[in-house]
Amino acid sequence: MPSAPAFLSADWLAGTAGRLAAPDPAPRSTVGLRLRVTDPPPGTAAAADVLVDLAGGRLAVTPAAGDPPGLLIDLPYAAAYTLLLGPAPDRAGILERGDVTVLGNFSLLFFVDAALERDRSGHAAALRSGTAEPPPGAVRATGAEPVPPAAAPAPADTEALERADANLPRTLRELRREVGTSTPGAQFYASLHGRPLADVGLGLARPGVAMSAGSAPLWYCCAKPLLSVALGRLWEAGDFDPYLPVAHYLPEFGAAGKSAITSMELLTHTGPVPTGADPLHGVVTGPDEERSRRAYAAAVGPRQAGPGINYSQWWAWYVLAGLLPAIDGRDYPAYVEQEILRPCGMDRTRVHLSPEDYDAYGDRLPLIHVSNLGDTPQPTWFWSTRGATTRCVPGVNTRGPLADLGLLLEMLLADGAAAGGRILAPTTVAALTARHRTGLHDRYGNADWGFGLRLECRTLDPAYTSFGTHASPRSFGHDGLWTAVAFADPDADLVVAVHLNGKVEHERHRERIVRIADAVYQDLGLV
Repeated sequence: MPSAPAFLSADWLAGTAGRLAAPDPAPRSTVGLRLRVTDPPPGTAAAADVLVDLAGGRLAVTPAAGDPPGLLIDLPYAAAYTLLLGPAPDRAGILERGDVTVLGNFSLLFFVDAALERDRSGHAAALRSGTAEPPPGAVRATGAEPVPPAAAPAPADTEALERADANLPRTLRELRREVGTSTPGAQFYASLHGRPLADVGLGLARPGVAMSAGSAPLWYCCAKPLLSVALGRLWEAGDFDPYLPVAHYLPEFGAAGKSAITSMELLTHTGPVPTGADPLHGVVTGPDEERSRRAYAAAVGPRQAGPGINYSQWWAWYVLAGLLPAIDGRDYPAYVEQEILRPCGMDRTRVHLSPEDYDAYGDRLPLIHVSNLGDTPQPTWFWSTRGATTRCVPGVNTRGPLADLGLLLEMLLADGAAAGGRILAPTTVAALTARHRTGLHDRYGNADWGFGLRLECRTLDPAYTSFGTHASPRSFGHDGLWTAVAFADPDADLVVAVHLNGKVEHERHRERIVRIADAVYQDLGLV
């Protein structure tokens, strides 16, 4: 019996991959990526184009031709094999290697991963079975893992849900509407005048594990206000000026055209590096030395006329976090732990997990799930492997119960006062929540911006609604990419934080978050 051809060889592309019915490239549900192999073995293609039908799961792998699609990935041969044919944890692990580069819409990786894992068409299984043994360093998936039975909530969670139902019946109804459809689980916290009204978990954190109020979901970009508060403290003390170039504090950052970039530009996402060209794409959870090298060596071309929004998921916050040891002497985790988390009473929050934390959570750690165009949410391992959770990714990789995130926002509503002492002066809180970016907007509904904080912009246009149709213009907070939102409304003295561990496309997520937030205001008679 002839042996199976090698991955990306001519026989493999024409035979194993060529026999599959290719998806229609036109619909929005089909996404494309180009793999450029940095060390192709003899007889294999150095570049290949991959089309993935997110809805139906069909795959097409062909020799690269024409302009690259929306996602361009440079990676070693073994990593390319694992990305297409490997198991979910190992696919996510390619971001931990340090030798991968990604350009383009990075978020598509989540949806591609879910389509490969579900494999509704059987194409991924056909590729695996028709491909030679993995090369050294690559991993092949062995089939779907059995799904454990659903877990029942603990009695304490049942009691908490009863109290939340009594306080916020419409809100809990909206949350339950999403749990089991767009998301397997949810965690929700709300307080009025500093008094908690709801602190609950619903549904599943991961297959077989109930989401509780004490679960530690990924905050994603809802963690960015931690660094806003940290830099605000240094600004208040006179040790930091956000309008000075970053290179004033970090001279090595000024290389390759970056000498004029200010901290305020990074905080308001108006720096000159496009989102799709984030220097940490591909190594966001990789080795510290490689992340630092890429962050500081990144070249910036001539600026376009006038500022624009270039949202930075990780690069800007990685650089900004480097200001803390340069100015204060303590690194980001130590500073945030000592000066923010402890005084606020956020004892269960971790800027990143330690190996011991990861072992203690074991198989209870919430996973992000992805719902492809209305499909059943599929668990993914992005941000949930040991390597990823134990890596410090400032502004992204924080985990903890949402009640802790609520404490941070309650501190800001209290003009910087917390149970463990004053964190900020009232004037500094006012500066953090002021409008530092105006007159700009993007296709994702982002408009005015604060000191690293998202602001309510509905008065500019309904398309720029941030936290709901009833949130006051003074409301501030942040969202986590298509999974979460947390905000404070000073006019109502209200804090709301919601995490949905089912990631959906932008429009669907915005719709469900607005419904949930609006229900809070209706329940409390704030409309």
